[in-house]
Amino acid sequence: MNTPICLFDSGIGGLTVLKKLINKFPNQNYIYLADLARVPFGDKTKEEIKLIVGEIIEWLTKFGPETIIMACNTSSAISNRIELLGLRNEQNQPNPQSSILNPIYGMIESCAKEIAKSNYKKVSVWATKLVIESNSYKKSIQKYNPNIIVEEIACPKLVPMIEDLSFTISERNKIISEYLNQTSKDTEALILGCTHYPLIAEDISSLANLKTIDPTDSLLKELEQKITNNDSSASSEISLYATAQIEKLERFAKIYLGGDFQTSLVTLSKASV
Repeated sequence: MNTPICLFDSGIGGLTVLKKLINKFPNQNYIYLADLARVPFGDKTKEEIKLIVGEIIEWLTKFGPETIIMACNTSSAISNRIELLGLRNEQNQPNPQSSILNPIYGMIESCAKEIAKSNYKKVSVWATKLVIESNSYKKSIQKYNPNIIVEEIACPKLVPMIEDLSFTISERNKIISEYLNQTSKDTEALILGCTHYPLIAEDISSLANLKTIDPTDSLLKELEQKITNNDSSASSEISLYATAQIEKLERFAKIYLGGDFQTSLVTLSKASV
């Protein structure tokens, strides 16, 4: 039996990551946690986010995962592959005092490495306010290639717009155009620095001649070299968990993943912030 790939987000944006994982590794088992009791993570302090992420990862380890993915740019920006939680040492080896021994991935590092190897001279990043304030994409990209100019733009209106299915095309385009107008004309690519944003990639392309980059694609390339337990004869099992608003998770899972899935409510109380 394949051990599961576990992933989490503060809400439903990480379902875009789950969808691409399923397409790439169709025989794998998946466990997804939406921490809708504490959404959004972006209005929390860094200390609160570290506490929340640490608790979630401790909970996910009970499933004996192949790997754990922070399918949330805010968590990835603050926790930086969990090293800031003290669960890994400076060499990224398991801390013997921690029960967390699984490989852990975020949304930023893999993308930054790939961008750094590209021929881009200037890229832009759309993300949530906290991710932009952390300068995580700029720092990560320029760590590997300081010659690339990185423009970062906070887009606070996008997630509410994406989750509100009542928005008309005209209303959506107006909001997207607002952020396109803030984006430099000489930028060569736009990094979608929130797992919600790939859902509007086609809208962006229809309004601007601008290449969009989903960091999930870079992550999948890295995981392709890491996922070893992928029994092609096994059937895939997908389990969804939410800490609140379970109906919301079920509704969006049906829209994004195209089916009905086993969904359960779970209580995480240690970090009730």
